[in-house]
Amino acid sequence: MEYNIRIAGEAGQGVQSAAVILGKAALRSGFHVYGYMDVESRIRGGLNFAHMRISSTDEEGVRSDYGILMALSSEAVDAFCENLWEDGVLISSHGRDHVNRMPVNIEEIARNAGAKAAVSTVGVSCVCALIGIDQDVVSKLLNEKFSDRRKILEINLTAMRAAYEAAGQTKREKHRSLPLWDTARKDRLFLTGHEAVALGAVAGGVSFVTGYPMSPATGILNDIAKWSRNTGIVMEQAEDEIAAVNMLAGASYAGARVMTATSGGGFCLMTEGVSLIGMIEVPAVIVIAQRPGPATGLPTKTAQGDLHLVLHAGHGFFPRVILAPQNIHDCFEITARAFDIAEKYQVPVFVLTDQLLQDSFASLTEPRTDQLPGERHLLDARTLDAMKTYRRYENTDSGISPMAIPGLSRHVVVVDSDEHDENGHLIEDAITAGKMTRKRLRKADTVSRAHILTAPVIEGDEDSEHLFISWGSSYETVKETLNRLRQRGACCAHLNLRQLWPLDAEVLGRIWDCYEGVTIIENNVTGELCTLLETELKRTPDNLIKQVDGRPFSVQNLTDAVSDIVHVRTVGGGEKK
Repeated sequence: MEYNIRIAGEAGQGVQSAAVILGKAALRSGFHVYGYMDVESRIRGGLNFAHMRISSTDEEGVRSDYGILMALSSEAVDAFCENLWEDGVLISSHGRDHVNRMPVNIEEIARNAGAKAAVSTVGVSCVCALIGIDQDVVSKLLNEKFSDRRKILEINLTAMRAAYEAAGQTKREKHRSLPLWDTARKDRLFLTGHEAVALGAVAGGVSFVTGYPMSPATGILNDIAKWSRNTGIVMEQAEDEIAAVNMLAGASYAGARVMTATSGGGFCLMTEGVSLIGMIEVPAVIVIAQRPGPATGLPTKTAQGDLHLVLHAGHGFFPRVILAPQNIHDCFEITARAFDIAEKYQVPVFVLTDQLLQDSFASLTEPRTDQLPGERHLLDARTLDAMKTYRRYENTDSGISPMAIPGLSRHVVVVDSDEHDENGHLIEDAITAGKMTRKRLRKADTVSRAHILTAPVIEGDEDSEHLFISWGSSYETVKETLNRLRQRGACCAHLNLRQLWPLDAEVLGRIWDCYEGVTIIENNVTGELCTLLETELKRTPDNLIKQVDGRPFSVQNLTDAVSDIVHVRTVGGGEKK
């Protein structure tokens, strides 16, 4: 049992604040919460919404229909009433002729409470009343939010009480409350995707973060800045992305665990610095929160269009790792592990999120840190003192050279952006250049053979003839879509890739060959994963499902697309496409 709720209105009307209050209230009442944001690139006006799923299960797929629409503007009523459930509820001061409208004027209640701006509190209080969330829960949240603004707090509490009273007086059968679920579970956190990435960085031991603000990555930088004093992390806002990536190289050379966060346009400016990181072989974690391009594109929408950019960024060859979290919890784990991977192999590790992941939020069990790698991969002072000589780029069989922090011992640590010898001094002779190039190639082979993440997991039916492959943030929506089709008799399997580079072509090829049909699902224009798999696996999928309008896949539109590919058997034994 669940309710889907859409809160919609103009920028500046408190859409996001209302969603956070509702989400936290549902969480504290023992429910599972998932929500995502859709906003325009403006400070005031426009049409924004937050879509929330409040349920007894952990479903986190994107849905486009809803049982309650809280519309704070007439534009929101016009735009979104079409997808309101037949027995749904419209909470709004607009759309008075709509058959589903709850007969409560939320703007009037806000004005009577003392401020029209309290309309979002009125609306979310009506929602809470309808779905059975206790008034005391909302009251505590308002006290927390406005604890330092007493007058505003009193206005919002007055508005909340009036909204609960009005909602109680107007309940009809179609305005039924959700049944109360198990409220004993109080072990969950309310996290956004950007908070999960930032917490993952803290858990991974980051000590230096720099960047230049760019949506939708800015939230990560804001979170780190907010926590920097308590965590001891040095946070530096650079003058631009070029400066940020070069700061990463310098701080990593000095022994810090480093990270930056940007989006596609900002990462374009970083590519020369990425080559520097590759040449001097220092670890770095770079988060790219993807959004549609080209150029400014749709700066507040979502896409999975930067895989090829990240794979080929920088001139010359050097090894790299590309990872893609599949949900908010995975944002924490993959980011935390990225620092160990980067330091162990002395490579840049790219974490591909996107606007959907960054700005969505969910109730999660507290992330575990006891299973994260805790050791550093740098030479300590005692080991260095025992070494007769130290060569930063020693020509090892694995291609991974010993790495020391400068100033830690009597040994001199030298790096150079030019081609260099084993000691780090620049060279131009062909023999040494060939040795260093082959050393980096061997390191790439070492990274390719390593078990960076756990092996790919196939979900769904073991006897399926059809495999669906997705990556990154599409995971939850694809999973829910396929689960629903299985309930209707379909037989299908699902593979979501979290490690995009290096690819284990041999393992993925064997998986591919187990199925008669393969479909790739991704949110970009050209099928970037599809092209990569065709190149590496020498196999072509039977179908490619794409989303190209800057919005995420929804369970509804993906169900239609997948139903055209797999057979759905009816209960009566018949069969339809």
